[in-house]
Amino acid sequence: MDPDKLIHRDPGEQSAEDSLAGKLAKGAVRDVIATILRWRHADIRLLFGGFVLFLLVAFRIAAIFIDVDQLQTYLEIERQTGFTTGGGFQTTNCRPVTGLLLGNDRNGYALSATLVEATQAFFVPALLSCGIALFFGTFFGAVAGYFRGGFVESSTKLMLTVIAAYPRLILVIVAVGFFVAYLHDPGRAVGMRLFLMATMLGIAYVPVLALAIYQKVGAFQREEFIEAARAHGLSDTRILGYHILWANCMPVLARHFFYLFGYFILVETSLSYLGPEYGVPGSIPSWGNLLAGCSKGELMSAAVLGPSVAIVGSILGLTFLGDAVGERFERGRT
Repeated sequence: MDPDKLIHRDPGEQSAEDSLAGKLAKGAVRDVIATILRWRHADIRLLFGGFVLFLLVAFRIAAIFIDVDQLQTYLEIERQTGFTTGGGFQTTNCRPVTGLLLGNDRNGYALSATLVEATQAFFVPALLSCGIALFFGTFFGAVAGYFRGGFVESSTKLMLTVIAAYPRLILVIVAVGFFVAYLHDPGRAVGMRLFLMATMLGIAYVPVLALAIYQKVGAFQREEFIEAARAHGLSDTRILGYHILWANCMPVLARHFFYLFGYFILVETSLSYLGPEYGVPGSIPSWGNLLAGCSKGELMSAAVLGPSVAIVGSILGLTFLGDAVGERFERGRT
């Protein structure tokens, strides 16, 4: 820039330009710093868990429009089994196919489509299991925590202790095993089997949630606002149902909801991996039986990594989301 122009420039014009440029520069720097600070303090667990939850819901909606029986089957003309030159055992399918994102599954269907449709095997039963656990766990925990020092508390705690004495996974396996033993065809009554699995797992999780609600209600029962509510003549039902459970225990319920949802995915996929005698039969896609069907393939193949990443990622995401939601909304509460 010419120095003469700087010397003969109008001081008022120069100060106005400097002021405008300074404001723009300061505003840009402030925005950049604010953005960096937001990402710095962002809860990675909440972001990752929210992303996983969004994918699960999106996959469940997309699964409504997918019918595996209508998909094109990709089968090889020459079926070769045994050890290949690479030293890894490969099944007829469960390998890359030109034009398919993740290759095909053991039945020859597109693995990407069956992974999406497999969410139907656990999504609604997991919601049912969470509903059973939330209802009964909240009820028994709230009653035992609010009416302390009497027969109600002692009898409720005894019942929950008896239920908690049985390992949750073993209880579900035994119940499903007895049910399947009376079926001539293990692949029949899949809906009833998933309903039984959801019911037993929800009942088995009741003591865990009831203990959390019991401790929370017992802590809030001694708060001053509860004493004030009693002094104003509010009923125990309103104090317990609204002022304690609804206003202060929702983060606990949300946390255990995500915990149990992820735990149901673990149980369902594990039982489906064991076979049709325990979980979902091979005729219905499940992340567990998709992984079992390709378990003899190459370890780093998409047929093995796809279901494995889906299972582990979903469980971790829901667990992280439960932790983040509980800590974020319980902050500042006793």
